[in-house]
Amino acid sequence: MLVGYYDSDKLVYAGKVGSGYTLKLLDELGRELAAMAQPTSPFVPPPTGLGHKVHWVTPTLVAEVAFGEWTADGRLRHPVFQGLRRDKSAGEVVRELVRRDLA
Repeated sequence: MLVGYYDSDKLVYAGKVGSGYTLKLLDELGRELAAMAQPTSPFVPPPTGLGHKVHWVTPTLVAEVAFGEWTADGRLRHPVFQGLRRDKSAGEVVRELVRRDLA
């Protein structure tokens, strides 16, 4: 699953989440995402180097993702799918900033 966050009104690509799924969940997500298909990338700018097997969808679902850190180029490091957040709209998703307390 390709994920992103909103920066103003633009959906920014944040990476590919390839773990944390069960077979049952993959089947359910596959059916749900098929109904949201669209011909072009919703990300601005569109990500490159993903190959031809990408199926673009309208960004409606919100995934909760655990990850190690943000990389220097703005990608998630070691992302793991935790579940869907049906209580949030896609437009609410923004980049999390790390808060470091100074002692």
